[in-house]
Amino acid sequence: MLKITIHNAMNAATLKLEGRLAGPWVSELERSWRAVKDDSRDKPVLIDLCEVTFVDAEGRKLLSRLYEQGARMQTFGCMAKGIVEEIVQEHSRAT
Repeated sequence: MLKITIHNAMNAATLKLEGRLAGPWVSELERSWRAVKDDSRDKPVLIDLCEVTFVDAEGRKLLSRLYEQGARMQTFGCMAKGIVEEIVQEHSRAT
């Protein structure tokens, strides 16, 4: 299960994730991302991964695509930090 909480502030929008980014929750995050991105055209969008406990392969692919589209990632803990570091390194090599 994944809980997605959306916070809209004047200077940024945040999608706070809690739980497991896996299975049907991957597409739910993608829908939430699109909605927030459409509403926040001029603001950065932050994805808060501090409370994520697991990310499956499809969840990781989605996070990589969202990073490509400009998402900023906030992490805490080894698992989420490791995933984000891998994504950033992959995109750094590709450019």
